[in-house]
This record gives sequence, C-alpha cells and structure tokens, in this order.
Amino acid sequence: MKVATTRFGLLDIDDSSVVKMVKGPVGFEEYTRYCLIQHRPDTSFRWLQSVEEPSLAFVVADPSQFFTDYDIELSDADVESLRLEKAEDAMVLTIISISDGGKEITANLAAPIVINTKELIAMQVILQDNRYSVKHPLVVNRKRESTAEAEQDQSPVAEAA
Repeated sequence: MKVATTRFGLLDIDDSSVVKMVKGPVGFEEYTRYCLIQHRPDTSFRWLQSVEEPSLAFVVADPSQFFTDYDIELSDADVESLRLEKAEDAMVLTIISISDGGKEITANLAAPIVINTKELIAMQVILQDNRYSVKHPLVVNRKRESTAEAEQDQSPVAEAA
C-alpha cells in the first residue's frame, strides 16, 4: 500500500505490517492505523506514522534501551483488548518529545504504546504508576545518535512491526 507522509513523502508499506490501534493515541483517538518506520539502521529511534493522516508521526523508542529498570504491568482489560497470550508478544514503545531545539529530550513513560507483535494490535496504555512521568528526561549518547537529526532526516527505511 502507498502511504502519503508530509515528512517522508510517499512510502510503500506492506499492508500486513499496518498496526491497528484499539483507540488512537491520546489527543489523536480518531487515527487508528499506523506503520513503524526505522529512523536509521544505527539508531534506537523509529517513527510511528499514521497511514490515515500524512502529517501525524510520533518519534518512538524502546524504553528498555534507555531505562533498564522500566517495568510496566498491564491490567487484565488491557491484555484482553490487545489479545496478548504471552508477555513476549508485546512490544513496548514510548513517545519521545524533542523541544528547545533538541536540548530537551523526554520520554512519555506514563503512557507507553503497547503492540501485540503477533496480531499487530496496539494501544496507548495509561499506567497507574507514579514512578513514571509523561516527560521523563532521556539521556542519549550524542556521539551515536542525535535526535535533532531524527527530526530532520528524510530517508527512513520502512519496517514491519
């Protein structure tokens, strides 16, 4: 399928790699179909790109690559909504915010995106855990990765979830 994006142009995405959200992310509930785009092969960052709205894309990352003690517990209702049979089938991503010209980089640890990798069903889960905030500072090895580049790079590689 062809996916129009304002950031990356026209992308060719395999229909079978489209992630369907139970309900879109907070503030964007009406947008429920996304694809994951690898930012670059050597980076931890991806884009969660809406296939319905060309201008809607979130920078996301696996929080375990930055926060070794990050641990979430899903409610039975969330597990049921995601149709998760095993914890290993869940991919957890956090939305990354970049502000102040790239000087402030935060991760939304309080509301991760959880994807059932077998069925490609996803949802943003609002955690009831006060250890995590919506703007948790992210420490990045600047030599290896630059999130400022993530905002400007125009050459993603599409990836199936």
